[in-house]
Amino acid sequence: MDIENIDYNTGKRISIESGTQLQIEIEGVAYRFKSVLIGMEPDEYLIIKTPMVPSDAPFGSIKHKLFRGSQIVVRYLYKGIVFGFQSKLIEAIYTPIKLLFVEYPKIIEHHDLRSQVRVDCLLPAKIKIKDEEKHGVILDISKKGCRYRIKALEDEKLPSIQIDEKITLRLQFPGIEDEHLVSGKVKNISRDYQEMSLGIEFHEITPEVQNIISQYILAFKELW
Repeated sequence: MDIENIDYNTGKRISIESGTQLQIEIEGVAYRFKSVLIGMEPDEYLIIKTPMVPSDAPFGSIKHKLFRGSQIVVRYLYKGIVFGFQSKLIEAIYTPIKLLFVEYPKIIEHHDLRSQVRVDCLLPAKIKIKDEEKHGVILDISKKGCRYRIKALEDEKLPSIQIDEKITLRLQFPGIEDEHLVSGKVKNISRDYQEMSLGIEFHEITPEVQNIISQYILAFKELW
């Protein structure tokens, strides 16, 4: 239940909006729940939707853990930054809807994912070099770029490419149906007869894709 990387932002309105997806930890329950912020009264309390317990959870109902004063940790993503705080439950109501009222935080943690946090991965992606499109895989990724690998199939040549050449990636993220386009430049190249690895710096990336990458990195860093 501990919060790390504390940033002492006391006396400030927290950066969060109604409808924001939350991750909740409840004292005495070894599980992280998903929830949603319903609203707030600044400097007094937050209103959170009572998290649903997965059907396969080994501990069943959490109602007995939701008593006045129980410790709660809340984390959420806002504009590429992970925020988190410790709080206490003021009241849990169950009718007409299930809601939690928790104390307004005095100390807020933040972890900026817009820095050069890089995670290893195996993301399928297509690369377009000039007018030629190839299939490959992203080996690691950050908000600023990635490492991309292409393997030559039988009787196929690896594409010709130079440092600072412009490319376009067509990315497919887990759990997201649509592909997303990202433009970039090749900053380093290593290759042999059948395989080529490219260090790519992103240049044109939409806020939507930035947020998807942040969420992906966050999942790998076990902060979300």
